[in-house]
Amino acid sequence: MRNSEITILIVVLGITSYAMRAGGYLLARFIRDDGNFARLLRLAPGNLFVAFVSAGCLSGGRPMLIGGGVALATMAITTREWAAVGAGFLAAMIASSTGI
Repeated sequence: MRNSEITILIVVLGITSYAMRAGGYLLARFIRDDGNFARLLRLAPGNLFVAFVSAGCLSGGRPMLIGGGVALATMAITTREWAAVGAGFLAAMIASSTGI
């Protein structure tokens, strides 16, 4: 590709991205705050986070599953994010280094 084609592509992508964002804001004006769709939009970020974490744990094999389980259990017991992250990383590191 030539530089002019790349520049045009970047500009088109920028315009498309801005149009999608602006369109989303305009459409959001018409969504009722008490409807099911509004509730779905409030829950979506958490669901997406769980999906990404689950995919990462499953692709990492047994050490990642152990680390995720330990982090989940630590969070349930202590309700402290820093403790859960530290315990999860430590468990995954130990499981990986011992070949579990």
